[in-house]
Amino acid sequence: MTADEDQTPRGKPRGAADRVRLSQRQVRWTTPLIALFAAAGVSAAVIGSRWATVHLLLAGATVLLISAVSMMLTVTWSAAPAPADAAVAVQRVTVTMGVAVLVAGHQSGAPTWVALLGAAAYAAGLLLLAWQLVSTVRRGVERRYDVPVAGYAVAIVAGTVGAALGADLLTGAPVEVRDAHRVLNLLGLVGIVIAATLPFYVATVGRSKMSKAATPARLIAILAVQGVSVVVVVIGLLTSTTPAAVVGLLAYAVCVGTTVALLPRPTRRQLDWAGPRLYGMWCGAAWWIVSVVVAAVQVADGSSPLADPWLVLLTVVAYGQIIWGSLAYLLPVVRGGGHKLLSAGFRLTRSWLGLVAVNLVGIALLAGLGAVAAAAAAVWVTDAAVRFALLLRRPAGASPDEATTAGSRSPQGG
Repeated sequence: MTADEDQTPRGKPRGAADRVRLSQRQVRWTTPLIALFAAAGVSAAVIGSRWATVHLLLAGATVLLISAVSMMLTVTWSAAPAPADAAVAVQRVTVTMGVAVLVAGHQSGAPTWVALLGAAAYAAGLLLLAWQLVSTVRRGVERRYDVPVAGYAVAIVAGTVGAALGADLLTGAPVEVRDAHRVLNLLGLVGIVIAATLPFYVATVGRSKMSKAATPARLIAILAVQGVSVVVVVIGLLTSTTPAAVVGLLAYAVCVGTTVALLPRPTRRQLDWAGPRLYGMWCGAAWWIVSVVVAAVQVADGSSPLADPWLVLLTVVAYGQIIWGSLAYLLPVVRGGGHKLLSAGFRLTRSWLGLVAVNLVGIALLAGLGAVAAAAAAVWVTDAAVRFALLLRRPAGASPDEATTAGSRSPQGG
């Protein structure tokens, strides 16, 4: 049964009848902004601007993706009415303008206040997202997605504090602030959003039920410990209390490992159907755990956490691979057009080449083979770009507002 097919005792649909169509439409018109930031980030990498690359890809593309997907899943799985298009547009334009002004101000050598203005707008966009998510889930008639939304709120608070520390860096703050800024954004904002979503979304991607062990009490406990771990790490870094930072990082790694242990175990048939989409999410989670454990070792040795090459391994091979696997399922869904088009889209995004290439990036980086890593990354990005571009070419006669129910499939109901 899909979320759209949930029925009341009298046989009437539960929740807002048009929520799936509206929420998927909001994802569709956010997609060009995400693609624009991704292209700008790749361009910045080509010309050697690492700072711009990181902020365009993470603060720009990734946060807009989080904005779009977290809202769509919240609307769909809580059976809540979709927020008004105008409210959603304000939030996403605020993030877009904030990141654009931040990067442009920093890279052009403009007065510091220009970049600070961009950072403030970006933080405001994050807070708007938190408010919209919480207010949306409170209007829902299904309570199964309350825990992830609580995780999203915690993650957004971490991202907002991270933005404040980033603004401090623009005025010449010490290296400890940079390390705390990195942890808040990567492990706090992005990491907690992913951890909160995985138990539900992996079940959807694999067309399976959620694990019975993934109870709301256990999930909220894991997210609470994960959030506290980030706080402990940040305090430890800012106060040069190495043992606290190490313990916090190890506790965070245990939380991620526990989340992975609560993911549903797919059958052979489900693995054959989902293929690289599902394997990519599992492999990305494995790289994520290893990256955090190594970060703890780095801090214990007196180094900065996630120093090279582990920053790239976490952002590209771990998070990037999880996002890649997620998009390979999500994009055919939000394209719309009915089930025949949906099935064709799933076939198109089932890329074993991409799965091998992204993991080869990680292996090559660990082996010190930079040229091999760059070549593998180029293959992965090109393969994904071509497949996603072909996917977004809508066949004649296909209606973008013909929402599919695959994306609204309840992870509890299979």
